[in-house]
Amino acid sequence: MKSPFISLVVVNYNGEDIIKKCLDSLLKVNYPKNKYEIIVVDNASVDKSTSIIKSFKNIKLIKNSHNEGYVGVNSCLNRVKGKHIFVLNNDIEIEKNCVKNLVEIIEKDNSIGIVAPKFINYFNRKIESSGTWVSRSFYTGHYADKTETQKVKDIPYLGIEMVRTDLVKKFGYIYDPDYFIYAEDLDLSLRFRLIGKKTVFVSDAILYHMHAITTKKSTRSFTTFLMERNLLVTFFKIFSFKNILLMLPYIIGMRILAMVKDLVTLNPGNFFARLKAFLWIVFNFYAVYKKRKKTQKLRKVNDKFILKVFSEKYLFKKKILI
Repeated sequence: MKSPFISLVVVNYNGEDIIKKCLDSLLKVNYPKNKYEIIVVDNASVDKSTSIIKSFKNIKLIKNSHNEGYVGVNSCLNRVKGKHIFVLNNDIEIEKNCVKNLVEIIEKDNSIGIVAPKFINYFNRKIESSGTWVSRSFYTGHYADKTETQKVKDIPYLGIEMVRTDLVKKFGYIYDPDYFIYAEDLDLSLRFRLIGKKTVFVSDAILYHMHAITTKKSTRSFTTFLMERNLLVTFFKIFSFKNILLMLPYIIGMRILAMVKDLVTLNPGNFFARLKAFLWIVFNFYAVYKKRKKTQKLRKVNDKFILKVFSEKYLFKKKILI
C-alpha cells in the first residue's frame, strides 16, 4: 500500500502536563516521516503548553484567539496538507502502528469516510471504548467489548477519528463551529452518512486515553446542556421531515424521563440544563433550520442508510441517561 500524506492535528487547551507525552508519541509512529505533518491547534492556553509545543521542531502551531472548545480544530482546515486528517485530543498517547492501521483501512474502501481507533485507558490499560452506539432517542454512548473479534466494524461515531480532508472541506468545517464541545463527533459522522460514507472502528489501531483531563473541570450541568443541545440540533439537521415527525415524540419522551430521573435523584442542575437546552432549540429554531437547509443540500442517501447504525440495545444499561 502506498502511504498518502496525512495530517495529525491535536487540539490543546492548557495541556502543559500532558501535551509533551502526546507529541512524543506522534513523533514515534510507524509511518514514513516524510508522509505526515503534526499540527497543534491551541485554544488560547494560559499555561506553559504553547512553550512546550514550540520546543518541538517541525511541529506547526495554530493559535486561536480564544477558547473555541474542541471545534477549534476547524482552524486547521485551510492549513492541512494531508489527504486525511487525524483529529486528536491532547490527553492521548498513540500506539506506534495506530496511524498505519487506520490509513490501511480508509485507503482500501472508498465507502469509508471516517476511521476510528480503539481506546485503552492510559492508567489501567483496560479497554475504554471498542465502539459506540446511538439510540433513536438521540442518546449515545461507548461500550467496551473485551471479546472483540471484528477487526473492522461500522459504528455511528467516535470522538477521535481520521477523516477524509476533501469531504470535510465540502461542508466547510470539520465540526459544527457552534457546538463548542460534546456531540460534535456524532454530528460529523451523521453528516458523512448523509453523503453515503461510513464511520468504521478499527480494532488494531490503538491509542491510550487519559480521559477528559482537559474538560474535567466543566460542571455537570454545563456538560448536560451542551450535550442535549448539540444532540437535538444534529437530529433536526440530519433527518427527513417524515422521520423528524416520527422520532420526535420518542426523543422528547426520553428527555422527560431523564428530567424525572434528575428530580428523583435530587439533581436540579441537570434538570434545568435539559430544560434550557430544549428552550434553546425553540428560541433558535430558525438558526437550526438554516443549518439543516445547508446540510441537506449535500444529501446522497435516504434515512434508511443513516438509521443502520442506530440501536436501542444499550439505552437502558448502566447509567445511560446523562
